[in-house]
Amino acid sequence: MDDEQLADLHKFLADYHRRLAKEAVLDVVQQYHSDLAQRLADEAALIPRRTAIAQRLREGEQRKREDME
Repeated sequence: MDDEQLADLHKFLADYHRRLAKEAVLDVVQQYHSDLAQRLADEAALIPRRTAIAQRLREGEQRKREDME
């Protein structure tokens, strides 16, 4: 699964939990689904950034190894 697919999955789950929140009768259940939807949406937005950071770290580690050789 690539980053775009993972972000899309998080967005889909966020929408799903927003829908569950709207349908919930109990306030506590509504709040749970709303919070979870927000966390999933936040994660979806961070996936590309985290991937870029991880790539830079890998490149830095590779350069260190090459310099030591």
